[in-house]
Amino acid sequence: MTPEEKARDLVDKFTVVGLQQRNEGIQCAIIAVDEIMENLTFMPYGIQYLSQIDYWEGVKTHIVLL
Repeated sequence: MTPEEKARDLVDKFTVVGLQQRNEGIQCAIIAVDEIMENLTFMPYGIQYLSQIDYWEGVKTHIVLL
């Protein structure tokens, strides 16, 4: 799943119906991604770690653009 697809998927999962709820869904998705990225700090550094960071930063960027 691309970062853009994952961003839409997460926001949709946190969104109920309507514009106000969509904004809340976006905020919840950002919090979820921040938590994931925070937990990645426990992974050993390496190529896989860097690709995970890049992926989740891309997801967060696309969430903000929604």
